[in-house]
Amino acid sequence: MAFIVSTSTAFPEQYYPQTVLAAALRKFFIVMDLDFDLEQIDRFFKNVQIEGRYFALSLDSLLDPPTWETSLSKGLKSSLDLAETAINKLLQKNNLHPQDISLFTSISMTPAIPSLDARLMSRIPFSSTVKRLPINGVGCMGGAIGISRVADYLKGHPKEAAILFAVEISSGLWQGSLQASLTSLVRRLPENPSVYSDIIMDIITAALFADGCGAALMVGRDHPLAKPGLPQVIDNRSFLIANTVELMGLDPVDVGFRNILRPQVSDALKQALRPLIDGLLTDNNLQIDNLYRWIVHPGGPKVIDTVEAEFGLDSRALQLSRDTLAEVGNISSATVLYMLDKVLAREETLANSYGLTLAMGPGFSQEAILLKW
Repeated sequence: MAFIVSTSTAFPEQYYPQTVLAAALRKFFIVMDLDFDLEQIDRFFKNVQIEGRYFALSLDSLLDPPTWETSLSKGLKSSLDLAETAINKLLQKNNLHPQDISLFTSISMTPAIPSLDARLMSRIPFSSTVKRLPINGVGCMGGAIGISRVADYLKGHPKEAAILFAVEISSGLWQGSLQASLTSLVRRLPENPSVYSDIIMDIITAALFADGCGAALMVGRDHPLAKPGLPQVIDNRSFLIANTVELMGLDPVDVGFRNILRPQVSDALKQALRPLIDGLLTDNNLQIDNLYRWIVHPGGPKVIDTVEAEFGLDSRALQLSRDTLAEVGNISSATVLYMLDKVLAREETLANSYGLTLAMGPGFSQEAILLKW
């Protein structure tokens, strides 16, 4: 088993109310003379049930988008700044030095070669021999899969400590790719009504995703920081539905990436939930009723509703997911770590109680983690 000792978060200074973001997108449609029902923007921005989101890249350049090179460089710098802040907070909170860490794991969709963890080693004095595990391409599932893979490592290295972080700068999608996609699609709409669904998808993704970073300190069972009362990773399970790569992800376009989130995600999630979670619980001689706490990535209101309905959960079981979505939006891979930070900051969890962490991402894939306090 592995222990989650501590967590931390970091966010950009700019926090935009959802109404401000909707107004900015409406203004873009007007300035670009895009013939589309602007009430649709307000409707979908309201339907995702988000109050506001953090953005690293300002809305000031929305009407004059920078080049892909400019937005990428700004996104990379913002990613490193946020990750550096979260990691330093984590080390200071636990009186650790960077040299005390044996495994350093980074999770992000930010394109970076060298990887973010390698770049951060020029800012934070980790040992030059620290093992590194950069994880890319897993989207919203990143925080959960990071915890799973680090826990797997610590089972084989029970005296060691590891840090993982997940950071996303989704505001970069507003800086060119979103605008270019919407402009092209809306102007094609009169002759090709089939693109309407893609326009709605662009609006929904613009309404959902946000920026932020989450980090976690994890240790093996024989490490001095492994103490009773901390959440322990008891088991984990992965699940991928074949031939569903088109449902979710980032598609390359001339000015960056276009966010893909198809309506069929909810149907695919229903298909995956039972074999994933029932199998994990059966392996550990548990049932749904044994789960005291649910930490479910809030991909959107439909995702939360789907999980709640599939397992007949009380409306309070996924309140953390709903609160997270409302407060910070969907920060992709960092969201689960943000939620864990909220859990650890609250009152102590009942001893010997179980919890489940669940996230889903491109593939279409899912990751479930069984926790015990």
